Amino acid sequence: MSKPIVNGLLISAGLSGRMGQFKPLMLYEDKSFVVTIVEKLLKVCEKVIIVTGFQKEKIESIINSRFSIHAECVFNPNYKKGMFTSLQAGLIELKNSDWIVYHFVDQPFHEEKFYKELVSQIEDTYDWVQPVYNGKEGHPVLFKKSIFEKILQADPSSSLRVIRDGDSTKIKKWECGYSQILNDFDTESDMEKFNTINNRSV
Repeated sequence: MSKPIVNGLLISAGLSGRMGQFKPLMLYEDKSFVVTIVEKLLKVCEKVIIVTGFQKEKIESIINSRFSIHAECVFNPNYKKGMFTSLQAGLIELKNSDWIVYHFVDQPFHEEKFYKELVSQIEDTYDWVQPVYNGKEGHPVLFKKSIFEKILQADPSSSLRVIRDGDSTKIKKWECGYSQILNDFDTESDMEKFNTINNRSV
């Protein structure tokens, strides 16, 4: 059996309104969030699509300067209409994929081994791999070609949860042992809390 084609889809189109800073270009371990995530995704993905919206030129500039191949920005002109439109815009560019790692830009802190373990959970009998920590679902997630075909056919006002919770979706829940899947940065307070915990563990 041939190895499945796994590609990454990174959503980086939002306004970052509650954060007070532009999240994709915030720094984590001396690199921008967006660069950090793309580098890690490329350890397990053949290609990564970064969906842009707000301040797209800044993201395009940094991605084009760091990655000559395998990483590409796609602009979603409808980014203000919700994240699902950005998901649809990115998937159009990844139709040759067997599986997609669906990632948000405010989760730069996952270890490289997390991604390798996530991809190792792929089984053809499932459509979706959902990481779980202590019974709570988190991100990023993996989904199969059968899922993104449904996403592309859905109304832009729909949501990924609606697609996932369809009767035909076969979900594999992976108790991953990584608490970071439950974390993201929506506000400056979130960032401060994460830094405090991180510094304690050093």
